Amino acid sequence: MKIIKSITVLSLLGVVFGAPTSIDKDDEKILITKSMFPKEFIKYKAEHEIVNLLVPINSLNLNADGSSESSSEETEREIFVFFVEADINSNGDRVDQGLYVLKDEKATKLLDHGRDAAASYDDSKLVFFGAKDGIYVYNKDNNSADKYGTVDESIIGIAKEKTGDVIYILTENHELFKVSNGGTTKEKLDDVVNAKQIVLDSSNNIYFYSDDKQAYVRTADGIKKIEGLPENPSSVTLIKPPFIMENGVPFIVDNIVYIIYANGKSQQHTFEFKPDAKPSAYAPEATLLQYYAYDKNIYEYKIISITMGSMLEELKSYLNKSLDYIQSLSTKSTNNH
Repeated sequence: MKIIKSITVLSLLGVVFGAPTSIDKDDEKILITKSMFPKEFIKYKAEHEIVNLLVPINSLNLNADGSSESSSEETEREIFVFFVEADINSNGDRVDQGLYVLKDEKATKLLDHGRDAAASYDDSKLVFFGAKDGIYVYNKDNNSADKYGTVDESIIGIAKEKTGDVIYILTENHELFKVSNGGTTKEKLDDVVNAKQIVLDSSNNIYFYSDDKQAYVRTADGIKKIEGLPENPSSVTLIKPPFIMENGVPFIVDNIVYIIYANGKSQQHTFEFKPDAKPSAYAPEATLLQYYAYDKNIYEYKIISITMGSMLEELKSYLNKSLDYIQSLSTKSTNNH
């Protein structure tokens, strides 16, 4: 039954990220193992490591009423998943192997040197890509990528505000810029220094980490260092938050999940990854339909289907508090987020 428990825990990871929780030192840690990646859940097999995943939470992947495609009808329609492949050299640097879109169970390469993808949470169908030579936008009609605006920097990270046209780009020189006016206006954010990765929350606060691998948040009040995190981590990763999460994002420190908040606080979660079972990319944005990359594969997790099956029995005591909440998400609109 250990395999069943592990599968269900991973599938509910995004739900628990966003659910109201009260975690204390007496809570049992849940260890995520390799057994949580069953071959039956593989959606796509890649030739290279998958280093970024994005599930747009806008009209590209929403029903007409604004509800998430992660509803109880999630199996009826293919959604768009964007991902980036790369090889990792001996120095830990990425060697570009392409940015792709996965739809109708077919992957199409959109850019040879695409590094990251971002989308707003609105009625548009826009998805933006950061690439070696600037910003691109997804062309749904042609299933291709078109150059966007006048930015020509080499981009390693991109993030989009919840609505509007403001985009943030992180360059190869680790400088952060705010881009607006259709990609023609660029403003350097001098208070964000040597950022390695960026993620936005639902209130457009910017989270990043620098050389010290400590997390920081940039709000309207300036830069805050996140409190309560380990001081000397070996590795850290910011994760795009599920659409139900407000004013916070998941942050993985070595193998332990934390939630970090715009007020500068942090909260350790009950989830811990075994070192050989940590995904290479995460996409919990849609909450009830999630994707994780592991060992060059993309895995798809349909939460409602899993929670209604016999697999849930092993986690009844843990999930009893959240079952009604989980079910309510099947009709929750991102417009109410």
